[in-house]
Amino acid sequence: MTLVQRLALRMAIAACASAAGLLLIIGLQYGLETETLRRQTLVLEAAAIAKAIANGQNPALRPLYAQYPNAYAFRVFDQALGHIWGTMPSANSTLLPPLPPAVEDPDDPVLRRDEQFGSLPQSAAPRDDAWMLTVRMTARGRGFWVQTAMIGDPAWQWRFTIGKELLGDGLLPVGVLVPSLTLAILLTTYRALRPLTRIAEQARALGEAAASGRALTPLSAERLPREFADVVSALNAMIDRLDRSLARQRQFASDTAHELRTPLAVLRLKVAELPDRAQAAQLDEELAGLAQLIGEMLRFAHAEDVMATERQPMDIAAVVRDACGSLAARAVARGIELELIAPDEGLTLPSHAELLTALVRNLVDNALSIAPPGSTVTIRVEPPGRVIVEDEGPGVPDAQKTALFARLWRAERQRRDGAGIGLALVRRIAQLHGGDVWVEDRPGGGARFVAQLTGAAA
Repeated sequence: MTLVQRLALRMAIAACASAAGLLLIIGLQYGLETETLRRQTLVLEAAAIAKAIANGQNPALRPLYAQYPNAYAFRVFDQALGHIWGTMPSANSTLLPPLPPAVEDPDDPVLRRDEQFGSLPQSAAPRDDAWMLTVRMTARGRGFWVQTAMIGDPAWQWRFTIGKELLGDGLLPVGVLVPSLTLAILLTTYRALRPLTRIAEQARALGEAAASGRALTPLSAERLPREFADVVSALNAMIDRLDRSLARQRQFASDTAHELRTPLAVLRLKVAELPDRAQAAQLDEELAGLAQLIGEMLRFAHAEDVMATERQPMDIAAVVRDACGSLAARAVARGIELELIAPDEGLTLPSHAELLTALVRNLVDNALSIAPPGSTVTIRVEPPGRVIVEDEGPGVPDAQKTALFARLWRAERQRRDGAGIGLALVRRIAQLHGGDVWVEDRPGGGARFVAQLTGAAA
Protein backbone atom coordinates (compact mmCIF):
# COMPACT_ATOMS: atom_id res chain seq x y z
CA MET A 1 0.00 0.00 0.00
CA THR A 2 1.40 3.38 -1.00
CA LEU A 3 1.76 6.30 1.38
CA VAL A 4 -1.05 8.20 -0.36
CA GLN A 5 -3.33 5.18 -0.01
CA ARG A 6 -2.43 4.85 3.66
CA LEU A 7 -3.20 8.52 4.25
CA ALA A 8 -6.46 8.23 2.33
CA LEU A 9 -7.51 5.23 4.40
CA ARG A 10 -6.62 6.92 7.67
CA MET A 11 -8.38 10.14 6.68
CA ALA A 12 -11.47 8.16 5.70
CA ILE A 13 -11.42 6.40 9.07
CA ALA A 14 -10.95 9.72 10.87
CA ALA A 15 -13.78 11.28 8.84
CA CYS A 16 -16.13 8.40 9.63
CA ALA A 17 -15.19 8.60 13.31
CA SER A 18 -15.79 12.36 13.32
CA ALA A 19 -19.13 11.93 11.57
CA ALA A 20 -20.18 9.23 14.02
CA GLY A 21 -19.13 11.42 16.94
CA LEU A 22 -21.06 14.39 15.57
CA LEU A 23 -24.18 12.31 15.05
CA LEU A 24 -23.82 10.91 18.56
CA ILE A 25 -23.60 14.41 20.00
CA ILE A 26 -26.73 15.46 18.10
CA GLY A 27 -28.56 12.35 19.29
CA LEU A 28 -27.51 12.91 22.88
CA GLN A 29 -28.52 16.54 22.70
CA TYR A 30 -32.09 15.64 21.72
CA GLY A 31 -32.14 12.65 24.04
CA LEU A 32 -31.19 14.71 27.09
CA GLU A 33 -33.62 17.55 26.37
CA THR A 34 -36.87 15.76 27.20
CA GLU A 35 -39.22 18.67 26.51
CA THR A 36 -37.70 19.37 23.08
CA LEU A 37 -37.78 15.67 22.22
CA ARG A 38 -41.44 15.32 23.23
CA ARG A 39 -42.47 18.46 21.35
CA GLN A 40 -40.80 17.27 18.13
CA THR A 41 -42.34 13.83 18.57
CA LEU A 42 -45.84 15.34 18.86
CA VAL A 43 -45.20 17.62 15.87
CA LEU A 44 -44.33 14.55 13.77
CA GLU A 45 -47.44 12.76 15.03
CA ALA A 46 -49.65 15.76 14.16
CA ALA A 47 -48.12 15.87 10.69
CA ALA A 48 -48.81 12.14 10.23
CA ILE A 49 -52.46 12.70 11.26
CA ALA A 50 -52.84 15.58 8.78
CA LYS A 51 -51.28 13.49 6.02
CA ALA A 52 -53.72 10.66 6.69
CA ILE A 53 -56.66 13.06 6.49
CA ALA A 54 -55.34 14.55 3.26
CA ASN A 55 -55.18 11.02 1.81
CA GLY A 56 -58.74 10.26 2.85
CA GLN A 57 -57.71 7.91 5.64
CA ASN A 58 -58.83 7.77 9.26
CA PRO A 59 -55.74 8.34 11.51
CA ALA A 60 -57.63 6.87 14.49
CA LEU A 61 -57.16 3.42 12.94
CA ARG A 62 -53.41 3.55 13.35
CA PRO A 63 -52.17 0.65 15.60
CA LEU A 64 -50.42 3.10 17.92
CA TYR A 65 -53.71 4.28 19.47
CA ALA A 66 -55.15 0.80 19.82
CA GLN A 67 -52.05 -0.72 21.37
CA TYR A 68 -51.40 2.15 23.81
CA PRO A 69 -54.82 3.63 24.73
CA ASN A 70 -53.47 5.15 27.96
CA ALA A 71 -50.41 6.77 26.39
CA TYR A 72 -51.35 8.37 23.07
CA ALA A 73 -54.39 10.45 22.05
CA PHE A 74 -55.47 12.97 19.44
CA ARG A 75 -58.45 14.83 18.09
CA VAL A 76 -59.12 17.01 15.06
CA PHE A 77 -61.53 19.94 15.35
CA ASP A 78 -62.74 23.23 13.94
CA GLN A 79 -64.86 24.88 16.64
CA ALA A 80 -66.17 27.64 14.45
CA LEU A 81 -67.39 25.48 11.55
CA GLY A 82 -68.21 22.45 13.61
CA HIS A 83 -67.00 19.86 11.13
CA ILE A 84 -64.62 19.15 8.25
CA TRP A 85 -65.58 16.55 5.64
CA GLY A 86 -67.97 14.90 8.02
CA THR A 87 -67.18 13.43 11.46
CA MET A 88 -64.03 14.76 13.19
CA PRO A 89 -61.51 11.91 13.73
CA SER A 90 -60.17 11.28 17.24
CA ALA A 91 -58.58 8.52 19.34
CA ASN A 92 -58.42 8.10 23.13
CA SER A 93 -59.81 11.63 23.46
CA THR A 94 -60.69 11.04 27.12
CA LEU A 95 -57.03 11.67 27.88
CA LEU A 96 -57.40 15.19 26.51
CA PRO A 97 -58.87 18.17 28.42
CA PRO A 98 -62.20 19.73 27.35
CA LEU A 99 -62.09 22.12 24.41
CA PRO A 100 -62.31 25.86 25.16
CA PRO A 101 -65.29 27.90 23.93
CA ALA A 102 -65.81 28.21 20.21
CA VAL A 103 -64.22 31.06 18.31
CA GLU A 104 -66.49 32.87 15.90
CA ASP A 105 -64.69 34.33 12.93
CA PRO A 106 -66.28 33.85 9.51
CA ASP A 107 -63.11 34.82 7.68
CA ASP A 108 -60.67 32.29 9.12
CA PRO A 109 -61.73 30.98 12.53
CA VAL A 110 -58.81 28.63 12.83
CA LEU A 111 -56.30 31.43 12.86
CA ARG A 112 -57.98 32.88 15.94
CA ARG A 113 -56.62 30.10 18.17
CA ASP A 114 -53.00 30.06 19.33
CA GLU A 115 -50.77 27.06 18.81
CA GLN A 116 -49.72 25.65 22.15
CA PHE A 117 -47.39 23.06 23.62
CA GLY A 118 -46.99 22.13 27.27
CA SER A 119 -47.79 19.70 30.00
CA LEU A 120 -50.96 17.71 29.62
CA PRO A 121 -53.46 19.13 32.17
CA GLN A 122 -55.41 16.89 34.55
CA SER A 123 -53.29 13.84 33.73
CA ALA A 124 -52.81 10.90 36.04
CA ALA A 125 -49.27 10.55 34.78
CA PRO A 126 -46.37 12.60 36.18
CA ARG A 127 -46.74 16.12 34.93
CA ASP A 128 -43.15 16.25 33.73
CA ASP A 129 -43.75 13.42 31.26
CA ALA A 130 -47.29 14.12 30.01
CA TRP A 131 -47.45 16.49 27.06
CA MET A 132 -49.96 18.00 24.69
CA LEU A 133 -49.59 19.90 21.42
CA THR A 134 -52.22 22.00 19.68
CA VAL A 135 -51.22 22.94 16.15
CA ARG A 136 -52.88 24.21 13.02
CA MET A 137 -52.75 22.00 9.91
CA THR A 138 -54.11 22.22 6.39
CA ALA A 139 -55.30 19.57 3.96
CA ARG A 140 -57.12 19.91 0.65
CA GLY A 141 -57.06 23.69 0.98
CA ARG A 142 -58.86 23.74 4.34
CA GLY A 143 -57.43 24.61 7.76
CA PHE A 144 -58.07 22.65 10.94
CA TRP A 145 -56.62 21.99 14.35
CA VAL A 146 -54.86 18.86 15.53
CA GLN A 147 -54.52 18.28 19.22
CA THR A 148 -52.28 15.35 20.14
CA ALA A 149 -50.97 14.14 23.49
CA MET A 150 -48.62 11.54 24.91
CA ILE A 151 -48.03 10.20 28.41
CA GLY A 152 -44.52 8.87 28.48
CA ASP A 153 -43.47 7.19 25.27
CA PRO A 154 -43.93 3.42 25.61
CA ALA A 155 -43.86 2.92 21.82
CA TRP A 156 -40.52 4.75 21.53
CA GLN A 157 -41.87 7.24 19.03
CA TRP A 158 -38.84 9.36 19.88
CA ARG A 159 -36.80 7.14 17.54
CA PHE A 160 -38.47 8.69 14.52
CA THR A 161 -37.91 12.17 15.92
CA ILE A 162 -34.22 11.66 16.52
CA GLY A 163 -33.91 9.89 13.17
CA LYS A 164 -35.46 12.87 11.38
CA GLU A 165 -33.32 15.35 13.27
CA LEU A 166 -30.16 13.35 12.60
CA LEU A 167 -31.06 13.19 8.93
CA GLY A 168 -31.78 16.89 8.69
CA ASP A 169 -29.24 18.34 11.13
CA GLY A 170 -26.58 15.66 11.05
CA LEU A 171 -26.44 13.23 8.15
CA LEU A 172 -27.00 15.69 5.34
CA PRO A 173 -24.40 18.25 6.54
CA VAL A 174 -21.98 15.51 7.56
CA GLY A 175 -22.60 13.61 4.33
CA VAL A 176 -21.68 16.70 2.31
CA LEU A 177 -19.04 18.45 4.40
CA VAL A 178 -17.01 15.49 5.64
CA PRO A 179 -16.48 13.87 2.21
CA SER A 180 -15.77 17.27 0.67
CA LEU A 181 -13.19 18.14 3.32
CA THR A 182 -11.68 14.65 3.16
CA LEU A 183 -11.37 14.87 -0.62
CA ALA A 184 -9.84 18.33 -0.40
CA ILE A 185 -7.30 17.18 2.21
CA LEU A 186 -6.54 14.08 0.16
CA LEU A 187 -5.94 16.06 -3.01
CA THR A 188 -3.78 18.55 -1.11
CA THR A 189 -1.79 15.72 0.48
CA TYR A 190 -1.42 13.98 -2.88
CA ARG A 191 -0.03 17.13 -4.48
CA ALA A 192 2.28 17.69 -1.52
CA LEU A 193 3.59 14.12 -1.73
CA ARG A 194 4.08 14.05 -5.50
CA PRO A 195 7.78 14.91 -5.10
CA LEU A 196 8.13 11.96 -2.74
CA THR A 197 6.39 9.75 -5.31
CA ARG A 198 8.91 10.86 -7.94
CA ILE A 199 11.75 10.05 -5.56
CA ALA A 200 10.25 6.60 -4.93
CA GLU A 201 9.98 5.93 -8.67
CA GLN A 202 13.58 7.00 -9.21
CA ALA A 203 14.71 4.84 -6.29
CA ARG A 204 12.84 1.86 -7.76
CA ALA A 205 14.54 2.41 -11.11
CA LEU A 206 17.85 2.72 -9.27
CA GLY A 207 17.29 -0.64 -7.58
CA GLU A 208 16.48 -2.26 -10.92
CA ALA A 209 19.62 -0.75 -12.42
CA ALA A 210 21.74 -2.08 -9.56
CA ALA A 211 20.21 -5.55 -9.90
CA SER A 212 20.78 -5.67 -13.67
CA GLY A 213 24.30 -4.24 -13.58
CA ARG A 214 23.47 -0.92 -15.25
CA ALA A 215 25.04 2.35 -14.18
CA LEU A 216 23.67 4.00 -11.04
CA THR A 217 22.00 7.30 -11.91
CA PRO A 218 21.74 9.96 -9.17
CA LEU A 219 18.28 10.96 -8.04
CA SER A 220 16.92 14.20 -9.45
CA ALA A 221 16.45 17.04 -6.96
CA GLU A 222 14.56 19.26 -9.42
CA ARG A 223 11.47 21.05 -8.07
CA LEU A 224 11.71 19.42 -4.65
CA PRO A 225 10.88 21.06 -1.31
CA ARG A 226 13.90 21.74 0.86
CA GLU A 227 13.21 18.80 3.17
CA PHE A 228 13.05 16.33 0.28
CA ALA A 229 15.98 17.96 -1.48
CA ASP A 230 18.18 17.41 1.58
CA VAL A 231 17.22 13.72 1.65
CA VAL A 232 17.95 13.35 -2.07
CA SER A 233 21.33 15.05 -1.67
CA ALA A 234 22.26 12.63 1.12
CA LEU A 235 21.10 9.65 -0.95
CA ASN A 236 23.04 10.85 -3.99
CA ALA A 237 26.17 11.14 -1.87
CA MET A 238 25.67 7.56 -0.69
CA ILE A 239 25.03 6.37 -4.25
CA ASP A 240 28.20 8.05 -5.45
CA ARG A 241 30.28 6.46 -2.69
CA LEU A 242 28.69 3.07 -3.34
CA ASP A 243 29.30 3.33 -7.08
CA ARG A 244 32.95 4.24 -6.56
CA SER A 245 33.36 1.49 -3.97
CA LEU A 246 31.89 -1.12 -6.31
CA ALA A 247 34.08 0.11 -9.13
CA ARG A 248 37.18 -0.16 -6.94
CA GLN A 249 36.13 -3.63 -5.83
CA ARG A 250 35.64 -4.83 -9.39
CA GLN A 251 38.90 -3.26 -10.48
CA PHE A 252 40.77 -4.85 -7.59
CA ALA A 253 39.37 -8.30 -8.37
CA SER A 254 40.19 -7.87 -12.05
CA ASP A 255 43.73 -6.60 -11.37
CA THR A 256 44.38 -9.37 -8.87
CA ALA A 257 43.18 -12.05 -11.26
CA HIS A 258 45.30 -10.63 -14.09
CA GLU A 259 48.40 -10.41 -11.91
CA LEU A 260 48.03 -14.00 -10.73
CA ARG A 261 47.50 -15.61 -14.09
CA THR A 262 51.05 -15.14 -15.40
CA PRO A 263 52.96 -16.42 -12.33
CA LEU A 264 50.50 -19.27 -12.07
CA ALA A 265 51.17 -20.33 -15.65
CA VAL A 266 54.92 -20.18 -15.00
CA LEU A 267 54.47 -22.22 -11.83
CA ARG A 268 52.58 -24.92 -13.70
CA LEU A 269 55.44 -25.15 -16.23
CA LYS A 270 57.98 -25.55 -13.44
CA VAL A 271 55.83 -28.20 -11.76
CA ALA A 272 55.72 -30.16 -15.02
CA GLU A 273 59.53 -30.44 -14.84
CA LEU A 274 59.56 -32.15 -11.45
CA PRO A 275 61.09 -35.66 -11.56
CA ASP A 276 58.40 -37.14 -9.30
CA ARG A 277 55.56 -37.48 -11.80
CA ALA A 278 52.94 -38.41 -9.21
CA GLN A 279 53.76 -35.40 -7.09
CA ALA A 280 53.88 -33.23 -10.21
CA ALA A 281 50.41 -34.41 -11.27
CA GLN A 282 48.98 -33.70 -7.83
CA LEU A 283 50.45 -30.20 -7.74
CA ASP A 284 49.29 -29.52 -11.27
CA GLU A 285 45.74 -30.53 -10.32
CA GLU A 286 45.79 -28.09 -7.41
CA LEU A 287 47.18 -25.35 -9.59
CA ALA A 288 44.50 -26.07 -12.19
CA GLY A 289 41.85 -25.55 -9.53
CA LEU A 290 43.51 -22.27 -8.54
CA ALA A 291 43.59 -21.21 -12.18
CA GLN A 292 39.88 -21.99 -12.44
CA LEU A 293 39.17 -19.84 -9.37
CA ILE A 294 41.16 -16.96 -10.82
CA GLY A 295 39.28 -17.27 -14.11
CA GLU A 296 35.92 -17.22 -12.35
CA MET A 297 36.99 -14.22 -10.26
CA LEU A 298 37.91 -12.42 -13.44
CA ARG A 299 34.58 -13.23 -15.08
CA PHE A 300 32.77 -12.17 -11.91
CA ALA A 301 34.59 -8.84 -11.91
CA HIS A 302 33.84 -8.23 -15.58
CA ALA A 303 30.19 -9.32 -15.43
CA GLU A 304 28.82 -6.03 -14.06
CA ASP A 305 30.66 -3.81 -16.55
CA VAL A 306 29.96 -6.09 -19.50
CA MET A 307 26.21 -6.18 -18.86
CA ALA A 308 26.12 -2.43 -18.33
CA THR A 309 27.92 -1.50 -21.56
CA GLU A 310 27.95 -4.41 -24.03
CA ARG A 311 24.46 -5.85 -24.24
CA GLN A 312 23.04 -6.94 -27.54
CA PRO A 313 20.28 -9.32 -28.64
CA MET A 314 21.48 -12.89 -28.19
CA ASP A 315 19.95 -16.16 -29.38
CA ILE A 316 19.79 -18.22 -26.17
CA ALA A 317 19.48 -21.54 -27.95
CA ALA A 318 22.53 -20.85 -30.13
CA VAL A 319 24.67 -19.89 -27.15
CA VAL A 320 23.58 -23.02 -25.26
CA ARG A 321 24.44 -25.24 -28.28
CA ASP A 322 27.93 -23.74 -28.51
CA ALA A 323 28.53 -24.10 -24.77
CA CYS A 324 27.38 -27.72 -24.77
CA GLY A 325 29.56 -28.44 -27.80
CA SER A 326 32.62 -27.19 -25.95
CA LEU A 327 31.86 -29.59 -23.08
CA ALA A 328 31.15 -32.61 -25.23
CA ALA A 329 34.72 -33.96 -24.91
CA ARG A 330 34.54 -33.86 -21.12
CA ALA A 331 31.17 -35.59 -21.14
CA VAL A 332 32.56 -38.37 -23.37
CA ALA A 333 35.59 -38.76 -21.11
CA ARG A 334 33.32 -39.29 -18.12
CA GLY A 335 30.99 -41.62 -20.00
CA ILE A 336 28.05 -39.21 -19.74
CA GLU A 337 25.59 -38.43 -22.52
CA LEU A 338 24.62 -34.78 -23.13
CA GLU A 339 21.04 -34.27 -24.34
CA LEU A 340 20.03 -30.83 -25.63
CA ILE A 341 16.38 -29.88 -26.13
CA ALA A 342 16.02 -26.39 -27.56
CA PRO A 343 13.99 -24.55 -30.21
CA ASP A 344 15.70 -23.74 -33.46
CA GLU A 345 15.20 -19.97 -33.11
CA GLY A 346 13.07 -17.22 -31.65
CA LEU A 347 14.45 -17.01 -28.09
CA THR A 348 16.46 -13.78 -27.90
CA LEU A 349 17.17 -11.36 -25.09
CA PRO A 350 19.63 -8.52 -24.43
CA SER A 351 22.75 -10.20 -23.10
CA HIS A 352 26.44 -10.82 -23.68
CA ALA A 353 27.72 -13.97 -25.32
CA GLU A 354 30.62 -14.54 -22.93
CA LEU A 355 28.49 -14.21 -19.79
CA LEU A 356 25.66 -16.30 -21.17
CA THR A 357 28.18 -18.96 -22.15
CA ALA A 358 29.70 -18.84 -18.66
CA LEU A 359 26.26 -19.40 -17.12
CA VAL A 360 25.54 -22.46 -19.30
CA ARG A 361 29.05 -23.92 -18.95
CA ASN A 362 29.02 -23.62 -15.18
CA LEU A 363 25.61 -25.30 -14.90
CA VAL A 364 26.52 -28.12 -17.29
CA ASP A 365 30.02 -28.52 -15.83
CA ASN A 366 28.46 -28.75 -12.36
CA ALA A 367 26.13 -31.51 -13.61
CA LEU A 368 29.02 -33.40 -15.27
CA SER A 369 30.97 -33.27 -12.00
CA ILE A 370 28.33 -35.11 -10.01
CA ALA A 371 26.52 -37.25 -12.60
CA PRO A 372 27.54 -40.94 -12.51
CA PRO A 373 29.10 -42.57 -15.59
CA GLY A 374 26.54 -43.98 -17.98
CA SER A 375 23.91 -41.37 -17.01
CA THR A 376 22.46 -38.49 -19.02
CA VAL A 377 22.69 -34.76 -18.44
CA THR A 378 19.75 -33.00 -20.10
CA ILE A 379 19.82 -29.33 -21.07
CA ARG A 380 16.53 -27.66 -21.95
CA VAL A 381 15.88 -24.19 -23.35
CA GLU A 382 12.29 -23.06 -22.83
CA PRO A 383 10.49 -19.83 -23.65
CA PRO A 384 10.43 -17.05 -22.75
CA GLY A 385 14.02 -17.39 -21.48
CA ARG A 386 14.69 -20.35 -19.24
CA VAL A 387 17.68 -22.73 -19.20
CA ILE A 388 17.23 -26.01 -17.31
CA VAL A 389 20.01 -28.50 -16.58
CA GLU A 390 19.08 -31.92 -15.15
CA ASP A 391 21.45 -34.58 -13.85
CA GLU A 392 20.99 -38.08 -12.45
CA GLY A 393 23.37 -37.58 -9.54
CA PRO A 394 22.71 -37.74 -5.80
CA GLY A 395 20.63 -34.54 -5.79
CA VAL A 396 20.90 -31.58 -3.44
CA PRO A 397 19.68 -31.77 0.18
CA ASP A 398 16.97 -29.25 1.04
CA ALA A 399 19.23 -27.62 3.64
CA GLN A 400 21.80 -26.82 0.94
CA LYS A 401 19.54 -25.60 -1.88
CA THR A 402 19.87 -21.96 -0.89
CA ALA A 403 23.50 -21.95 0.30
CA LEU A 404 24.56 -23.69 -2.91
CA PHE A 405 24.70 -20.37 -4.79
CA ALA A 406 26.71 -18.47 -2.17
CA ARG A 407 30.24 -17.41 -3.07
CA LEU A 408 33.02 -19.83 -2.12
CA TRP A 409 30.48 -22.35 -0.77
CA ARG A 410 31.34 -25.99 -1.36
CA ALA A 411 29.64 -29.19 -0.30
CA GLU A 412 30.75 -32.77 -0.19
CA ARG A 413 28.51 -34.01 -3.00
CA GLN A 414 30.63 -37.03 -3.81
CA ARG A 415 33.81 -35.78 -5.50
CA ARG A 416 32.86 -32.25 -6.43
CA ASP A 417 35.32 -30.21 -8.49
CA GLY A 418 35.49 -26.43 -8.72
CA ALA A 419 36.39 -23.52 -6.52
CA GLY A 420 32.95 -22.79 -5.13
CA ILE A 421 32.33 -19.64 -7.13
CA GLY A 422 30.83 -21.04 -10.33
CA LEU A 423 27.22 -21.27 -9.14
CA ALA A 424 27.50 -17.87 -7.44
CA LEU A 425 28.56 -16.49 -10.83
CA VAL A 426 25.55 -18.25 -12.41
CA ARG A 427 23.20 -16.54 -9.96
CA ARG A 428 24.74 -13.11 -10.54
CA ILE A 429 24.53 -13.48 -14.32
CA ALA A 430 20.88 -14.52 -14.01
CA GLN A 431 20.21 -11.50 -11.79
CA LEU A 432 21.90 -9.23 -14.30
CA HIS A 433 19.33 -10.49 -16.80
CA GLY A 434 16.50 -9.61 -14.41
CA GLY A 435 15.98 -13.22 -13.29
CA ASP A 436 17.38 -15.76 -10.84
CA VAL A 437 18.49 -19.38 -10.52
CA TRP A 438 17.35 -22.16 -8.20
CA VAL A 439 17.66 -25.92 -7.79
CA GLU A 440 14.87 -28.49 -7.57
CA ASP A 441 14.62 -32.22 -7.10
CA ARG A 442 14.52 -34.08 -10.42
CA PRO A 443 11.71 -36.64 -10.66
CA GLY A 444 13.36 -40.05 -10.50
CA GLY A 445 16.41 -38.74 -8.64
CA GLY A 446 19.05 -36.14 -9.25
CA ALA A 447 18.92 -32.36 -9.44
CA ARG A 448 17.33 -29.84 -11.76
CA PHE A 449 18.96 -26.39 -11.99
CA VAL A 450 16.67 -23.70 -13.42
CA ALA A 451 18.09 -20.39 -14.66
CA GLN A 452 15.35 -17.85 -15.37
CA LEU A 453 16.69 -15.11 -17.63
CA THR A 454 13.57 -13.14 -18.55
CA GLY A 455 12.74 -9.68 -17.28
CA ALA A 456 15.94 -7.97 -18.31
CA ALA A 457 15.95 -4.33 -19.28
CA ALA A 458 17.39 -3.67 -22.68
